[in-house]
Amino acid sequence: MIIVQSRILNLSRYFGGLIPRTDFRLVVKVNEVAARALNASGLAGMVDGDVLLPSIVGAASRRNAEGHYITHKDLPREKRIVGVREWTRKQWAGRGQVTEVTESVNVERECYQRTFVPPPGIELTVSDHNGDLFIVSDTMTATVTPDDTILHTTNLFLELFGRVEIRHDNLDQFTPPHTRRLNWSLLPSGTTTAAGVLAHLRPYITGRARTYQGPIMERLNYMASRNPDEVYLGNGGFGAYVAYVFNTPGNAVLESVLPDNATYVFGSNWATVSRMTKTQVLNGNHQLDRIFHRLDWQRRVTPYTI
Repeated sequence: MIIVQSRILNLSRYFGGLIPRTDFRLVVKVNEVAARALNASGLAGMVDGDVLLPSIVGAASRRNAEGHYITHKDLPREKRIVGVREWTRKQWAGRGQVTEVTESVNVERECYQRTFVPPPGIELTVSDHNGDLFIVSDTMTATVTPDDTILHTTNLFLELFGRVEIRHDNLDQFTPPHTRRLNWSLLPSGTTTAAGVLAHLRPYITGRARTYQGPIMERLNYMASRNPDEVYLGNGGFGAYVAYVFNTPGNAVLESVLPDNATYVFGSNWATVSRMTKTQVLNGNHQLDRIFHRLDWQRRVTPYTI
């Protein structure tokens, strides 16, 4: 069955006829997807065996890559630090003189209490079947795979490509070949760390308010000054992330410019971290430390970069 629409609200119309415990995949044929949609999803140019966490193009892909919050408006508000920004004030300098002083300060607001729901982190695979390229989901099983997972994956395909097809294993025998994840790219040799990282992250940084851009640049410049052995740039749903690898202590420091985010430190080598899905990276408790973007950030991150 092929579904062609923007999203679905329930599964019964499209999946209700599946025999219980039937294995199936959600797929879309690459040559049936508009080039603009392929480019936006981050899947353009991928070949047989490639796996990627799709880029964010709308609500479903954002929830898939970043998770979401459940806001509790029925509970009292709480004070919460929502970031660090630059604050300029006038300071008495004596003898009738005042000077302007700019410093970084925590931004604290009264906010509704909320619960974070981790991202599903659904990755899509490109697979060749009888000479045609397909974008496919992992195998799911009727009445076994949670309905929420099937519904989210279906709406992810519809948001990215405008269509999706349900294929049974007994009708479609292709299976994904040996895969290689493309979530990270090594910063090219000869490129300075600060310049290369800024070029990659500029679209994310310029989208932030100007008062937040200064602290972001301070963190990026500081990480560059620590002379990492390797720097990896995130692709697709990891686009707002940079990984700094320090071989001597064996640490990988994962930095993000997204709001309400943090720096993740992994004590294992980069080869292990790079093979993880985003859900595993951010919510699998594999990190050595999680450092929030606050005024004590530099002091806390420094020991992991020596």
